[in-house]
Amino acid sequence: MIDSLVSSAAILTDVKASTKDAALKELLLAAQTAGIVAKKSAAALGKKLLEREAIGSTGLGNGVAVPHIKHADIAASSLVLARTSTPIEWQAIDGRPVSIMFLVVSPSEDPEAHLQCLRWISTLARNADFRRFLLDAKDETSIRDLLRELSPKS
Repeated sequence: MIDSLVSSAAILTDVKASTKDAALKELLLAAQTAGIVAKKSAAALGKKLLEREAIGSTGLGNGVAVPHIKHADIAASSLVLARTSTPIEWQAIDGRPVSIMFLVVSPSEDPEAHLQCLRWISTLARNADFRRFLLDAKDETSIRDLLRELSPKS
């Protein structure tokens, strides 16, 4: 499952947003452009993302945030991985701004797949080498190769 997630992931190498709300919109637009999210669902998903952040920040620490939602309009668990050269304030658990964002969207009816994605991303987020290599990667291909290298072998 992680293999297909990596293969179909939308990757943004330089998020332009300077606020959390603007970054969430940029990630959602990338998901829409990649065909992960239907245009008709984008507004509802954006609202749901903001509601999720209001409950508690998805900033895990170490400069990583994992905004995530489940929704009936999503066909399969999908990922948008983004990085920014100018860290964004995210109210993360460690108080540090965020440079790496993983947007996970999953179907409402498949909570186990959603949790599997979050567990894998959490492992990546704790890996200092992964974070450094991701921020130093020169392009989308290098980032996807890094994700493949660190995905669970089935």
